[in-house]
Amino acid sequence: MISIMWKWLTDNGTALGVILALLAVLPFFWGALQYILIKRAEDRRLRFTAFHDLIKKLVEPENPNEPMRLDRQIAVIYELRNFKDYYPVSLRILKGLKSDWASKGPPDQRARLMEELELTIKHIERRV
Repeated sequence: MISIMWKWLTDNGTALGVILALLAVLPFFWGALQYILIKRAEDRRLRFTAFHDLIKKLVEPENPNEPMRLDRQIAVIYELRNFKDYYPVSLRILKGLKSDWASKGPPDQRARLMEELELTIKHIERRV
């Protein structure tokens, strides 16, 4: 019986070595895969939070007792270009804001805001 097992081991030693080597590295690959999946989920969560924070900064004043800050809004509108996953909803939001803000605020400031809205809308439309 032992001689049969020994013969089988010597005949299949290479294949057995390969199988054992694969089993030895399997935990490493599993750990790497888990790390990648967790990292991707965390990145999605961070981008979700960042996007929603930007939208909040775009439409809500920092302090309810103070007016909106024009340059901050312009910067936020520009930053929305970096969120490709959110292009469809960003486009709808920006077009809605463009319509809502068309007659609000001082004309010179409104023109700057409308220009940035239009530039970002065109940028997103080219890439959707």
